Amino acid sequence: MLGLKIQLIEKMYIMQCQRFLCTIFLSISVLIEIPLASKALAIAQDPEPILPFEHKKGGYGDFLAAVFAARTDDSDMAARLYNNVLSLRPTDSDLRRITFYHSVLAGNDIAIGLAKTQRDPIADLIRANDAIIKGQWQEAYRDVSRPPIDVFSQITYPLLQAWCLYGEGKKDQALAVLTKNSQGKPLSALYALHAGIMYSLSKDEEKAGQYFAIADKNFPGEDLLLTQTYGNWLVRHHRAGKAEAMVSALVKNLPFLQISTQDLENNLQKFPVQNAKQVIAQVYLAMASILQQDLASQPPDISIDQKLANKIALHTQQIFLRLALKLNPELSSAKMMLSGILAQEKHFNAAKDVLLPISPNDPLKTVIQLRVARLNALLDHNQEAEQEVKALVKAYPLSADIRQALGDLYFDRKQYKEAAETYSKVLELTSLMNSNIWPVFFARAVCYEKLGEWDKAEKDLKQALVFAPNEPMLLNYLGYSWVLKDRNLKEAQEILQKAVDIAPDEGAIRDSLGWAMIVNGQLEDGVKQLELAAETIPQDPELNYHLGVAYWKTGRHQEAINQWNVALNCQPTPEEKVLILKALQDVKENKDISINTNQKAN
Repeated sequence: MLGLKIQLIEKMYIMQCQRFLCTIFLSISVLIEIPLASKALAIAQDPEPILPFEHKKGGYGDFLAAVFAARTDDSDMAARLYNNVLSLRPTDSDLRRITFYHSVLAGNDIAIGLAKTQRDPIADLIRANDAIIKGQWQEAYRDVSRPPIDVFSQITYPLLQAWCLYGEGKKDQALAVLTKNSQGKPLSALYALHAGIMYSLSKDEEKAGQYFAIADKNFPGEDLLLTQTYGNWLVRHHRAGKAEAMVSALVKNLPFLQISTQDLENNLQKFPVQNAKQVIAQVYLAMASILQQDLASQPPDISIDQKLANKIALHTQQIFLRLALKLNPELSSAKMMLSGILAQEKHFNAAKDVLLPISPNDPLKTVIQLRVARLNALLDHNQEAEQEVKALVKAYPLSADIRQALGDLYFDRKQYKEAAETYSKVLELTSLMNSNIWPVFFARAVCYEKLGEWDKAEKDLKQALVFAPNEPMLLNYLGYSWVLKDRNLKEAQEILQKAVDIAPDEGAIRDSLGWAMIVNGQLEDGVKQLELAAETIPQDPELNYHLGVAYWKTGRHQEAINQWNVALNCQPTPEEKVLILKALQDVKENKDISINTNQKAN
């Protein structure tokens, strides 16, 4: 089956978000040889959104809706609904805890009041953040001075402690914390960077330069904050060439920043942070980045316990980003990272809202504009998205990323000729062909297939597989297309089996494998695969048609008829409806049911 549960363009956008999250400006997690997303991570613990509740008018409906919102990761809605329920049961400690948790995830100020009665690491951070905003540095230091016992917190909280001390006017104590941790310890490069920032804010230029140089030497990858802070120091000390080289290295490491190169270079004229509050926002961003890199480095096949731990880690990451944006609402890198998480959860409106407004002075404004346009496309705001993307294409005609966004718009509108031409231009503009380029070959292949140019489509699919040999979407599309075209049937089944092995929970891919087995005469095995697929996507018309054919071929005639009638009630496409009705008509006329491998794919 070609119609997977997630549309190609949506999949491509979310992949871009994931790549962004994996590489967002901070490449330091390799220095920490600990499983940060393990169950030892004690910052956040998902509360169970099931509470006993006595029915009261207007309250029970809100409670049920809140449970649903929580389970679909709509924390903003969950926070507001749970707060409504809490107003009816203000003494319920479990209800208060879960309302607090979702309020924090949503960045809702309800959390500040609730934090006063909570005793856990999240509440400590919320109280600390509120104190920082109010300039109450002693109170803030008290709340960050008792970190959780996990390793991650033990090596990151001293950054928070140091900047709270600095805010309180205890500069020497603060610098002692940073300099002590800048030598030979986990995250030493990050501590050296913050020591450089603190010396810069204290007008000690010599010491600032020394610690920036240490950070620059020890960072395993390019970092935005280091580039901006050390770059500014270099410009002020008549070393603009090295500063510009740092920007070039950053852009090379993160190609999506290419369209912001000039803005980043211009931004070197000013120091990116002005006070302790803004720097603490950067600390939270760093903590979120470390967690994300750990999540991204894990293999796809993990245990249920690890999946739960990863969800908790993802929520912890989201909390850090909300805290950062409370301290600095214009911290664009935190906005983009949070937007990426929300987009992965398919909360596209929320993902867009996080990015707005876009400051005209933001060095990353063009990158953000492109992301907003892509989100508008996913929200079916097509005219707005097209205007935004075409304006960017005009301003940056050599940007492959922007051209790809335009191609995606054409693709989503089924303007396959224009999309294929645009994707071809993307490939012309792409100087480095690596594993990130496969979605462009894939998208162009789909365009060619829709245009009836199978030879070109097949060539692009094979090229995409060179870059992404284990991508189940690719394996499925090529394998199932071969089955539909009655070509390479043995090889088709082999690569579909590989796709199922990689993505066993994807019903659409399992349907492809089952149908390949039926076509290859492996009827019993095919039925088993199709029945497993039906457990995942029971309302899919194409699957139900396939299962009906499989039942008929194995002598289960009444079940086949029942299955085709189910398929008719699953809103089939016109092409699918023709196949289903023909099967039912053939039954009436006592004709044999043929296995039609040349059916039109959806």
